[in-house]
Amino acid sequence: MTNQDVGCMRMRQLGKGHSVMFFAPGEVDRRIRDLRPSQMAPVRVPDVLRWAMHETCEDIRHHLPQWAQQGLDHNKRFAAYKEYKSPEDLENLQSSWLQRESRTVEEMYGATPGDITSPEMCSVPSIRERIARLGVTKLVDVRMAEEQEREVGHEVEQERQVERPPKAQPASHVIHKDILKFVSTGNLPWSSSHISPLLAPLDMAEALNSATEWSPSPLATADFITTIRGSNNNGLTDYLRPVNWILSSRPGKDCTVVISPYEANELLPIIRQLKKVRLHVYAPRVTLSMRSFSDLTFHTIPDPPAEPWSAPMHARIQLNLFSGQLYFDSREEYVRVCELLALSMAHPGAEYCEIDGFVPPQHRTGRSSPFAISKIDILKVLISLRRKGMGYNRTHLGQILNASPLSKETLSGLPS
Repeated sequence: MTNQDVGCMRMRQLGKGHSVMFFAPGEVDRRIRDLRPSQMAPVRVPDVLRWAMHETCEDIRHHLPQWAQQGLDHNKRFAAYKEYKSPEDLENLQSSWLQRESRTVEEMYGATPGDITSPEMCSVPSIRERIARLGVTKLVDVRMAEEQEREVGHEVEQERQVERPPKAQPASHVIHKDILKFVSTGNLPWSSSHISPLLAPLDMAEALNSATEWSPSPLATADFITTIRGSNNNGLTDYLRPVNWILSSRPGKDCTVVISPYEANELLPIIRQLKKVRLHVYAPRVTLSMRSFSDLTFHTIPDPPAEPWSAPMHARIQLNLFSGQLYFDSREEYVRVCELLALSMAHPGAEYCEIDGFVPPQHRTGRSSPFAISKIDILKVLISLRRKGMGYNRTHLGQILNASPLSKETLSGLPS
């Protein structure tokens, strides 16, 4: 408690049904006890009031140099203003208003308490009388006090320490015969140990032994998923490869395969020559002003066919989720993602939902979802790895992963 706290108390009806209780830290308690006439008696209300008045007087005495300096400056400026007669006569005003900005080290740090009987103080009787009435005999140079305030005004220093992933050996690149067959013929083998669902690392991270609940399409090659050597290198790690190159089959088959940059570079001559598949450039949309690459029509090799074509919606959604896209391209995509993840936004009127917004199967009121348990936590891990420590809570995806539906204003800005 400080003297300001005591002064702000409301004392009406004190002693007539009201009472007051004082709480103070140890330092204040010791100062109150030091001011008491008797050290043995318990602390009472007069002791607290005595301490408050003492602190007020000390505060006035401490800031008296600043008050005296302000009075001197005002007296000088007012005297110069009274002598000012014409716009050409500016020397008196300048000499009174302008103050030196730079001072020597002796002037800043070598100041000693000065006597109030100095000629400068004596020139203003009202200031001299007020100081004498307060019982102050010496004043500290106000400029020294200002410099001391600068010295004790510490700034908070923050030093970021980046937690880098542990060292690992990179995996060797391999182009398997299954992906060569797909590029050469446009037909993907029915079963292959080197081509798996793109979102299989999510199941590996959750240590699920059952079949994946994610859609089997789109796919990814082993060279794309495997980035480091080791037995557990297929899950979610700090070395997760970004999604940039995608192969698609002829229209009508809707087969998309995510490949590594090494595979894209090695397979490019075959793709150009045989033209059985198309190579697409892709990047996740991580800013609101960035254009979307989700439909896979931005740039293809070879050129796209004459008939309009775009990636299926279910493939877009899973590509965007795995790559870490933060903004939706349309209201339909927003609705489909909420339905896929079984969020409360897709099940209005549900009697129960978990804290992350996931609605269990028995409480769903809208379209069904393949998931019996929530996938929000594993998606948060995935997006955090993609963002590498950068925040994303205020983005479209960040809001729904935190169980917050998009506002009407945000939805109105999305195309239908």
